[in-house]
Amino acid sequence: MRRRDVVAPVKTDKSRFQRIENPDDIWLDENTDFPIKKFFFSNREVLFEFSGNKVKNPSLELKDTVYFGVRRCDLNGIMHQDMVFLDDNPDPFYKARRDNSILFGLHCKEGDEYCFCNSVGLKDFFDLMMYDKGNHYLIESGTEKGLVFLDEFKKFFEETAEMISDNDRKIKNNKKLSTTNIKYMYGNESWEDLAKTCLSCGACNLLCPNCHCFTIQDEIDFDLKSGRRVRVPAACQSKGFTRVAGDHIFRETRVSRFKHRIYHQIQYFKERHNEIFCTGCGRCIRGCPVRIDWVKKINEIKDGN
Repeated sequence: MRRRDVVAPVKTDKSRFQRIENPDDIWLDENTDFPIKKFFFSNREVLFEFSGNKVKNPSLELKDTVYFGVRRCDLNGIMHQDMVFLDDNPDPFYKARRDNSILFGLHCKEGDEYCFCNSVGLKDFFDLMMYDKGNHYLIESGTEKGLVFLDEFKKFFEETAEMISDNDRKIKNNKKLSTTNIKYMYGNESWEDLAKTCLSCGACNLLCPNCHCFTIQDEIDFDLKSGRRVRVPAACQSKGFTRVAGDHIFRETRVSRFKHRIYHQIQYFKERHNEIFCTGCGRCIRGCPVRIDWVKKINEIKDGN
């Protein structure tokens, strides 16, 4: 903490990631209620400021940050965001945060009643990963950045011949997603009944470690000569998400928005990147005001019925 910022899970009214000042505040008992993504996508990001015909770009010099105690679902969410924002034309704001980040993970042994991460093929994606062995942690390095970090703080670590076993890597899930049923999903009429209970509140978008859609707005000051262009999150469950000029809305019905989100999570992204977008954390179900369980619905769909 003397050399870097440290972001870790804490427990207050809810559990979330925060920059910490006291290591005693770190809470690792369960997965957090809120994902870590807000540290890579600001809720309000100034892209540039302008005054007359002059433009001022923000500084992208950021302090190195250790993200500590991050579970595999959130780590894979960051991996998916890397695929989008560090591709052929890297987003400079996202890249600056990732270049200055060290991902220090914590392996789950068992998910809660909503977790189905074993069904979506999570990858090993971390700089360092901790495995809880009861009276000690085994630490695995996944990148050169992780090895450099271990070397920098080697007085706090002890070399061991103990190996990380396949059993150490296992995660117990009580919930499963039948990915073979996806092809029957989109035209299935039973989605209508499920979508009727949806409030279009966007909680699922907010709580998802993957969802990263945004909109860009210009804020004009009272002098009408200066202001700023900002990027803010957008939610595909909002009716205005697909509104275009002429006030046409491509996905006007609630069921079309509902199905689009699920299909993007488990099909559209996979078609482009060969990865299921969803990381199986279950936050969208746990945090839904009406507890819509889309995983259960997909599991019930059989042969188009």
